[in-house]
Amino acid sequence: MAKEIYTIDQELAGSEQPHFASATIGSGVTCKRLTPLGQVTTTGALALWDPAASNGSEKAVYLAGYSVDTSGGAKKHKVIKSGHWNSDMIAWPEGTTALQKAVAFVGTPISHEPL
Repeated sequence: MAKEIYTIDQELAGSEQPHFASATIGSGVTCKRLTPLGQVTTTGALALWDPAASNGSEKAVYLAGYSVDTSGGAKKHKVIKSGHWNSDMIAWPEGTTALQKAVAFVGTPISHEPL
């Protein structure tokens, strides 16, 4: 008989409970849960976090609360506005450096650390 091993994906890194909010995510965003999001200063809409941007989305301010698909246009969506998260569970963009991860949510109520 084969043995199965079940591993729990531990998203939270501490006892601080996450809090959700509703926010408008701009058109054309497709991402999975726990993807970092930035806020475009000219529209107020959320976009994928892009450390190289200069439109406001270079600062990570929220995490996607659920998977997102706004290919049909901007819409309200649940986002995570606080909590203490396991860094390894965050859906960082490909190529994100350790330094970018370290400073991603500075000044927000979101914190993270690897477990």
